[in-house]
Amino acid sequence: MSNENDIILVTGATGKVGRRLASRLREAGHTVRAVSRSTEIRFDWHDESTWAAAFEGVTAAYLIPPDEPFPAAAVVAAAEQAGVRRLVAQSGRRIHVVAEAAGVGPEAVGMYAAQEAVKASSLEWTVLQANNFNQNFSEGDMLPAIREGELFLPVEDTVEPFIDVDDIAEVAAAVLTEDGHHGKTYELSGPESLTFPAAVEAIAQAAGKPVAFQSVSPEDYAAALRAEQLPEDLVFFLDVMYRVMREGRIGDVADGVEQVLGRKPTAFADWAKRAAAEGAWVK
Repeated sequence: MSNENDIILVTGATGKVGRRLASRLREAGHTVRAVSRSTEIRFDWHDESTWAAAFEGVTAAYLIPPDEPFPAAAVVAAAEQAGVRRLVAQSGRRIHVVAEAAGVGPEAVGMYAAQEAVKASSLEWTVLQANNFNQNFSEGDMLPAIREGELFLPVEDTVEPFIDVDDIAEVAAAVLTEDGHHGKTYELSGPESLTFPAAVEAIAQAAGKPVAFQSVSPEDYAAALRAEQLPEDLVFFLDVMYRVMREGRIGDVADGVEQVLGRKPTAFADWAKRAAAEGAWVK
């Protein structure tokens, strides 16, 4: 699909996936318009006045929607009106299960609303549904706790097939620039399901430092989040997400990475060694 005159739009350009995807596409010789609320060409999911300029001249777009509600159908309509030919939406693995557990519809969960709007569009579309990121331990909310040497979460023997964000970016680059992915939803995970204690132990071994894992009750975890003054809707969403994980509803391994790339996804221990070598857990 791609030629030298094509522009590929990447939203969420400063995030874990967005910045890796934009870099990968540029290295492959593609013209990339990487946007966020702070870029020269602004893109704000809640500000309709920013959409037309972001989509202008774009051939394919990668959408990394926010968690909170936004007018997803209107954003997709703006892409259609601008002449975008291919849309790829990043979503959460089995996001419909999380929404059902929360007792809400697609419109209440940004990722869910975006994937449904993309699937209902007249454009070529693909949806990528990913499990929790490895990089949540090295770049996300869990990083400070890992650096301090103890992580508290409301899980016990819960398993999760954590995925390397670099694998997501490589899959995203492929479906944006290659044909044959229209109308497909790929579930993306790592190659193995790990308990959180096992994941933390792999990080400890890679980092060469002790890191403990402590299971706490959902009530105590929610109280700790509120003590940090997190918004109540985020506290609720995290509570639901961990409940779905405890129930094992997203704990199985998916084969989307292998379907698209023809290789196994990166093993968690291999990723941990790489992240440690890059200094992820050095205070």
